[in-house]
Amino acid sequence: DAPPLSQLPENIQREIPPVAFGGYMYSSNPADRLLLIDKVLRREGDQVAPGLTLERLLPKGAVMNYRGYRYRVPY
Repeated sequence: DAPPLSQLPENIQREIPPVAFGGYMYSSNPADRLLLIDKVLRREGDQVAPGLTLERLLPKGAVMNYRGYRYRVPY
């Protein structure tokens, strides 16, 4: 499991590019999952900013990966 962002080392938290989360659509089928990030619809595996990837969508949050540091954000 991925920890919340607040549990990552402080220097990594400061490096993570800021992104704005909007609406989402969760489905049991991963191909149908969508998340609005910075006004762009994203899918699992998409790079959303330099070094920052949307790894997985969950029913009430997302797992992000920043240069190997995995963390979860609620939405």
